[in-house]
Order: sequence, then C-alpha cells, then structure tokens
Amino acid sequence: MRRRLVAAAVGVLALTGLLWIGAVPWTTYTLCGASEPTSLPEAVRVGLYEEFPTPDRLDKLGQVDFPVSLAVAAPSRARFLELRDTVRSAHPQVREVFFWPLLTRAEGYYPGAWSDDAAVRRVAREADGLPVLWDLELPRDPVRPSARDWWSNRTFLDDWLRRRTEPTHLWRTSTALGLDTALLRLSAQHFDPRQYPQVWMHLDLYATGAGLPEPVLRRVLRCGVERYGDRFIPSLGVLNDGQAAADAFVPATTLRRYLRAARQAGVAEVWLFGANGVSPDVLAALREALPVG
Repeated sequence: MRRRLVAAAVGVLALTGLLWIGAVPWTTYTLCGASEPTSLPEAVRVGLYEEFPTPDRLDKLGQVDFPVSLAVAAPSRARFLELRDTVRSAHPQVREVFFWPLLTRAEGYYPGAWSDDAAVRRVAREADGLPVLWDLELPRDPVRPSARDWWSNRTFLDDWLRRRTEPTHLWRTSTALGLDTALLRLSAQHFDPRQYPQVWMHLDLYATGAGLPEPVLRRVLRCGVERYGDRFIPSLGVLNDGQAAADAFVPATTLRRYLRAARQAGVAEVWLFGANGVSPDVLAALREALPVG
C-alpha cells in the first residue's frame, strides 16, 4: 500500500510538471544540435497520419505518386485490418500501414500511461504482430489523468516495448521539455528508442503561423538526428483540409521552411498530419524540399 501511495504522489508531481510545460524554455536543447551532418540521406521517407479514416479522406491518397507510410486510427484490430486491406487495394503507393489504436473517450482516448490501464493492455494485445503508431498523449476530456494507472502503465509499456518485434512508432508532445529528460521519462511521456529494438520517436512539431524561429527549429531537428539517427521523425502539419479556419493549419510557407530545415538537419523520415490534407501544393512542397522515396 505504501509503495502505491508513494507512486501516486510521484505521479501527481510529474503530471504537475507537465501542466506547467509552457513555463519551460527551449534551452533544454542547448547541449546538442550544434553539429553539421557529414552526409544527407539519399532518400527521405514520408508518412501520413489519418485519425478519421473515412472513405472521402482516404481518397486523398490517390494524389500521392511516391511511396508513403500511413497510420490509420482504429478502435480495434478487426477494424484496422479492414481499413488496411481497403488501403492496400486502392493505393499501392502506400508501402506500410500502421495500426493507430485509440481508446474510447471514457478510457482516455490515447493509450498513454495516464489512461485506463485495462484499456491500454487490451489494445496492446490487439497490436501483436502489427506495425504500430502508439500515441503517448495525456487523456482527452472528460477523463482526467490517473496517477494509479500511470504507475501500472509505465511498467507495462516498458516491458511491452522491449518485447515488440514489429516497428513501433511512439508519438509524443511536450517538445519544449527536450528529447530525453527525467520528467519525460518519469511521466512515461518518453521511451528512449536507443533502449528498445523496435521503437521510433515522432516528435510533435505541429506549427501554426510562422512556427518556431529558425535557429530553434534547426537545433531541435539536429538534436533529434544526433541522438536517434533515422529513428527520429519530426511530426509536421496540421495540413489544411478546408474544414476549419485557416489559422488552425500550418501555412504553406511555414511547412516549406520546416521541410527544408528537416532536410538540412539530415532527417531520414518525416510524417505529416494528415492524409485528408494532401493536396498538389503539399506534394509539390515535399518534392521541392526532399528527395522523397
């Protein structure tokens, strides 16, 4: 009992730190990112997320004329397999389809360490043998983060990730806290790819407006490549699908700048959110900035 109480207290402290994330400066990257790449990848892989894989949104993939990976959100293995088969049949340019498991809203929506532990275990079992995009975000309303579930999930996810034999892409926020800080590890918002044989890290670099200042952006990207090589994946977007106000999306000029910075940093793979925002302009930006392949 005492051990669980201590764990809960630590969890609350960690969560409190995360909630104050806006006060943390970007100086967490000052000890890395100063090097220049000695060479650049001959080709840069491109991936797309699709959180709401309806037929009309997936149809946007028909515009893509180079190989891409795709993560499709699904509440179960059975639903994912249906979607995967549909995508493979209609869009041969999609080389790999990732299962992006999501919980119910009552369970926390994202299968991170702060959501319902039974639900996290359920979708982990359903992911066996499949390439996975695993979202480590804090629970979405109306569920509040649970310190009790954090303690259980943190241990479970560590063991599960060590045993994975299929590609496991972890999506994480809290970019201002750096790549690998004690707070990120303690709160289970980060599992270091160097410690898990099948883990890649997607770092949230979604931008609106002008985005990050160029020196900060370049340092973050280069820090990721220095530390994780081709297992570091900047996550860009949100692409304009015309379904919200323009200021909710990444402007075309900002997207182009981010893509150019990723190339100059030596990034080997970028992902964009999401498939429903694919357009001729986005594809042109990708081809201009990257040797896609």
